[in-house]
Amino acid sequence: MVISGIVPRRGGCPLAEDALFLVASITKPVVCAGVMLLVQEGRLSLDESVADILPAFGAHGKGAVTVRHLMTHTSGLPDQLEENVALRTRHAPLAEFVRAVYGLAPLFEPGSRVRYQSMGILMLQEIVERLTGRALRDWLAERLFAPLGMRDARLGLPEGGLARTVYAHASGDPLYGSDETDWGWNSAYWRGLGAPWGGLHATADDLGTFLNHLLGEAPGPLSAAARRAMVRDQTAALPDLPPRDRLAERWGLGLRLGARAYGDLASPQTFGHTGATGTLFWADPESRLACVLLTNRPGASRTLFPRFSNAVVAALAP
Repeated sequence: MVISGIVPRRGGCPLAEDALFLVASITKPVVCAGVMLLVQEGRLSLDESVADILPAFGAHGKGAVTVRHLMTHTSGLPDQLEENVALRTRHAPLAEFVRAVYGLAPLFEPGSRVRYQSMGILMLQEIVERLTGRALRDWLAERLFAPLGMRDARLGLPEGGLARTVYAHASGDPLYGSDETDWGWNSAYWRGLGAPWGGLHATADDLGTFLNHLLGEAPGPLSAAARRAMVRDQTAALPDLPPRDRLAERWGLGLRLGARAYGDLASPQTFGHTGATGTLFWADPESRLACVLLTNRPGASRTLFPRFSNAVVAALAP
């Protein structure tokens, strides 16, 4: 069962059920699902060195980083680049972000810590594009969204442009820009960039379909083995991870397990993600519930998300 909810845009106008949201970091597990299509086809393995696929990435001591590290936030890459704002201010293409990552040294030995890293997800885009010869947005549209019937999902600006999308209120974080900048969440630049760490546009129905597929409740392109790998605790198997991280930072492949935002009543196996624009999705294999909440309020995660999740589980769990 999927329950979904949306909130009005600025001005309080009612929204249609097919309202399109910039879902921010919920993009990450969707991109990981696209990578898993390559894994199940035998074109990639999780413990493959990233540098074996992208030789330029191996510079400055990053040769030990694997695909699994990128998907579990254990790569040693940063969340955002130091020059993030400068790149966005001049409307840099993603290729410039990639070159900057190639020039980085890891912050720690891969697999020794969990540190959230958007730049690791950017490297997943490069892997997909290197192995397929296709743009990531096209790969996802043809191999994931179309087979699942995610009719409105699009990495980057959808058809109809900004007019179809819900306004995203500024978060106050200088990393994301403000309503006055021409590179913030509501700019044509950012919406069109299609950042693999946060540039997905989707409806509540699209995301509910994706979660139902991960639960095995809806047919789609991912094999049962690939789906199980995505929702299994992957960080528990990393031998150099400190005990605290094993308990407090449990990750599948692009999916966070047992997060506070999923509430107090969901099982520890619950998987999902949140987005900085005020978005939440999760699914609980125990109750077979999936939940999508899309808002345009960045601060919603602090109180609304766990309360909403508790109400959903209490009302609907068997």
